[in-house]
Amino acid sequence: MTTYNTAFLYSILFLLISNVLLGQKNEALEELLNTIENSEEYDRTKIAHINKLSRQLSALDSSSIQRRFDVNRSLFYEYRIFKQDSAFKYGVRSKQLAEQLGDARLIAETTLDMANVCVSAGMFSEALAYLNGIDLNEIPEDIRFSLYGLLGRCYSDMADYSTITYFSKLYRKKAKEYHQQSLELATPGTWDYIMLRGYLNNKYGNPEEALEELIPSLDMRKDLRSQAVVNSVLGDIYVQLGDRDQAISHLAQSSIADIKSSAKENLSMIQLAEFLFQQGDIKLASEFIKKANEDAEAYGAQQRKIRVGAILPLIEEQIITQVETQRERLSQQNILLMVLLAVLLMLAVVTYIQLRRLKRARKALLVAHKDLQVKNERIVEVNETIYLKNEELNRVNNLLLEANKIKEDYIGFFFTQDADIFEKFKEFKTRIDANVKKSNLDGIKYLSQSYDLKKEKKKLLESFDNAFIKLFPNFTAEFNSLLKEGEQIKLKEGQLLNKELRIFALIRLGIKHNEIIAQVLGYSVNSIYAYKTKIRNKSFLDKKDFDEMLLEKTRLKL
Repeated sequence: MTTYNTAFLYSILFLLISNVLLGQKNEALEELLNTIENSEEYDRTKIAHINKLSRQLSALDSSSIQRRFDVNRSLFYEYRIFKQDSAFKYGVRSKQLAEQLGDARLIAETTLDMANVCVSAGMFSEALAYLNGIDLNEIPEDIRFSLYGLLGRCYSDMADYSTITYFSKLYRKKAKEYHQQSLELATPGTWDYIMLRGYLNNKYGNPEEALEELIPSLDMRKDLRSQAVVNSVLGDIYVQLGDRDQAISHLAQSSIADIKSSAKENLSMIQLAEFLFQQGDIKLASEFIKKANEDAEAYGAQQRKIRVGAILPLIEEQIITQVETQRERLSQQNILLMVLLAVLLMLAVVTYIQLRRLKRARKALLVAHKDLQVKNERIVEVNETIYLKNEELNRVNNLLLEANKIKEDYIGFFFTQDADIFEKFKEFKTRIDANVKKSNLDGIKYLSQSYDLKKEKKKLLESFDNAFIKLFPNFTAEFNSLLKEGEQIKLKEGQLLNKELRIFALIRLGIKHNEIIAQVLGYSVNSIYAYKTKIRNKSFLDKKDFDEMLLEKTRLKL
């Protein structure tokens, strides 16, 4: 496929990627896409730090061998996963300076550094030359641990990229032997030990145990490189176990850590693209394999280029197939549209003829319509008048029903009270007559004093309260709703109404004259006026609105 066609396909993909983001449920993939967009910013930070170290190195005196070694080694580590040729250059310089220092440990470490770069770049024979040239008797155990681990990695990569089964089996056997030797030298419980043990369990057929060992290691080291390595292995395990969500999540997190640390020598992005391609998510797979290809080109990793080259054509073929399918669909849609246009044209001709006929009929209809419109307007006016009259009648009917209810209840109430008073008066008269016949003045005096008019008045008012509350059970609460906050009337225990509430209870019953209210309650007219004024001043309504709202808010129990 030509470069032009590849660029064209990526352009199509870029236009469609927003739709992927909208439909993608995995938050880790969304975060990864955002991180890819910001990858240049992370690379600029990396380059700025490298430039700073380069300026420090240039400023050093040639006699400062130890200091020059330290800065060269720092530059090697910065380039280690960023750019292989620069990393190798500073690895060579560091080894030369280590030889000038005469430090056997540093010489061994820098030799391992160069071998490490060679393995990452896919230069396996060169890596083995460096590794086999190290004298095991002259280096400490921790370096032997790294040496065996690197030998295991080198043979493992050689097995993965070997096309001849005989050699791939031989390389895997050697890789396993060297990894076992490395594990024997590692300190149990350390991050390196756990990672190597988990890697071996996963690599050689025990992914569940590897998973159990590796998950805790995520919390042991929080740096980006460690997180990238652990998540990469965990993602590979979940791929083998068929757990789609966990596989995508860990491979995405590993790729995010790689991008943030500007690691161009990476595998997680390729694994993620391969897995998504197998899952049928071609668009995201293409986006990620493109980024992996850019990183492989930038670093110069030959084995990564081979792996990317194996899947990239397949993804591009799928994209081309999808584009061709869409093109066929568009062609079919265009044919269908042409047929529809022809039908529409015929319908337009028929419609035009019908419109000509309708136009003549419309003129006659307009005249009739105007006449109907005038009549409708009149009908609307009449309906509005009827509606208003009905509303008025409903209001009057409600008032009549309320008045009838009040009359019925209070007629019964006053008949009961009159009968009670008549019986008391009859008893009182009988007893007076008896004492008069006996000329018993003391008895008459006793009878006169035995009747407490205040008590009788109080009893009469309580009877009034009971009768009123039966008609208006929520009167007190409804009345208080007309008063300001903090000014509401509070009744004593056992009270139904107090003197202020009785005044407005009578007003609610339709008794509005102060003189009549005063006679009923036994107060002076001035007192009635004062109580009414005092209550109205506690309300947030003016006098006129207060009286209207009293009738509106206090509801009769029908």
